[in-house]
Amino acid sequence: MLRSTRPARIAAGMCAALSLVAGCARDDQVVLSPDAATTPVTATTSAPEPLPPPNLADTGPGSLRSFEPMDDIADDVTELGATATRVVYRSTSGIDGRVTDVSGTVLIPGGAAPEGGWPIISFGHGTTGVLNNCGPSEYANLLGSAPIVAALVLNGYAVTMSDYQGLGLGGDYHPYLDSKTLGYNMIDAVRAARNLVPTLSNRWAAYGVSLGGMAAWAASDRNGEYGGGLELVGTAAIVPVSDMTGLADAAANGTLTRAQYPLLMYALQGLSISHPEMNLDDYRSGLARERWNDFMQCLPPGSDLVPELVARLQPSDLRPVSREATDRLRGWLAGMAVPQAKSTSPLLVMYGSEDDLILEPWTEKALEQACASGDVVEYELHRGEGHGNLDSTRSLPWVKARFAGQDVVDTCELDR
Repeated sequence: MLRSTRPARIAAGMCAALSLVAGCARDDQVVLSPDAATTPVTATTSAPEPLPPPNLADTGPGSLRSFEPMDDIADDVTELGATATRVVYRSTSGIDGRVTDVSGTVLIPGGAAPEGGWPIISFGHGTTGVLNNCGPSEYANLLGSAPIVAALVLNGYAVTMSDYQGLGLGGDYHPYLDSKTLGYNMIDAVRAARNLVPTLSNRWAAYGVSLGGMAAWAASDRNGEYGGGLELVGTAAIVPVSDMTGLADAAANGTLTRAQYPLLMYALQGLSISHPEMNLDDYRSGLARERWNDFMQCLPPGSDLVPELVARLQPSDLRPVSREATDRLRGWLAGMAVPQAKSTSPLLVMYGSEDDLILEPWTEKALEQACASGDVVEYELHRGEGHGNLDSTRSLPWVKARFAGQDVVDTCELDR
């Protein structure tokens, strides 16, 4: 039985940023993109074909630990005749390289699969929290992601969505903002989907928004050394969390935006576990320290308090105690940023000039590094748009064009 309670907080900006395929209002309907020219196949609302038995012989990354039908999945999915399965699969920690168990969701379209099997989109969801009970796969509405994954299914893709390490399962922690972990989890979610349904295509795309944009970008970043056996055709990163080293100086200078307070606290929580030498109280005081556990909550009733608590935070509550503490934080954040390696497939990055969560210069710093390494990147600055109202309608046609083998615009090359 899936949890039906919706959290008070889902990823900042998720609703508006996903306007390309579906609104977030309760009565909005999932719609098909009007750009059908590059659509390889469109799913039907008929029942899916009988599926082959899962591959349980694999023991490597992406191998299945368990799987169970999600019978209570939101109507957005069931109305399409699609099947949804909660999986637990093996992945890899980007912090120390150890084998981890990660949960997630796999959705298979209704109707007959195309020749070669359904192509796959690994969808990166936005921030849902940092606690074990913040995994979307445990909830009927996937913590707000049901409309977008349903729309991707309707466009003819099998969709796999990782909860990310530490969300959805006990016994581990969520290394928030660690791009390597997120990238490994996204890639292994594709392997898990193909182990669940062995007839799926090995061709896939990464697509994500906000924190999920970092996860998607990180999947592209890690694909060269970790994505063997799969064909990544392209990656779309919408308002992605990217190089967040600026958070350290903003905290020290008292210039954090209100939207950045929770993001920094989530990052500090993860860092305090991955770096046991860290003194968390070097980075929190006042209300932040007094109500830290309340700030970490992802579910009601605790999360009902969070907006009011965030509104009461002062710059001094999250100011590092010393320049040395600031330098350490900057270094830790730099070690988790994207990019860190050369991408082996095209990348689309869409970001806004008015984003108060991931500032324009922070994204452009990451883009400059990607271009310098020779990545093929098509990037768009949306002037006057922010984290929660960026028009991403072109992103899904861009992904379709990658599956169709069409040429991509390399903005890096154009701007040289």
